[in-house]
Amino acid sequence: MLECTALIPFLDGIACSPVIPAVRDPELVPRALQSPGRVVYVLCGTILTIESIVRPLCDAGKHAFVNVDLVEGLRSDAAAVQFLQGCGATGVISTHTEALRAARTHGLLAVQRSFLLDSQAALNALRSLERFRPDVVELLPAPAAPFVIRELNTKHPEVVPTAGGLIKTLAQIDELVRIGIRAVSVSDPELWIF
Repeated sequence: MLECTALIPFLDGIACSPVIPAVRDPELVPRALQSPGRVVYVLCGTILTIESIVRPLCDAGKHAFVNVDLVEGLRSDAAAVQFLQGCGATGVISTHTEALRAARTHGLLAVQRSFLLDSQAALNALRSLERFRPDVVELLPAPAAPFVIRELNTKHPEVVPTAGGLIKTLAQIDELVRIGIRAVSVSDPELWIF
């Protein structure tokens, strides 16, 4: 786990807006720039375009977290993480522990995506936190988060819980925040309003 001071920009950002714009298309960067969210998840790009996606976000005072698993031309390894650091990323999102460990080595925040496909997957997601504790865990899809949030917050209070996927309404976001999810990543720009 990084020192608490490394998490402060992320925590401040989600305190201002629990909605994290999840940019799935570079054409949506201007919308993310206009959103109140100070944390932005970048879920697109190539090795040739990722810096042109991340830099404007950083220049606008936003914290860009890049899903290294989704950037074409990059592998989820230490070299990719170092490259993303050079592009200005604040953190790395991945399902791969190697990439998340590398993020820590390079002073970036580590966001682990955990897919809650069924009861066994939920159990495995919680067990994986015994071997490696990311700074943030993103529970996917978000409607499944209520099944694990209490246990996650009890066993791993130092890990910041977020959720994403299958979000269609502001009411869903409000309910997730009410039960203990700190922020919700949303790809629909119509919901990037608070």
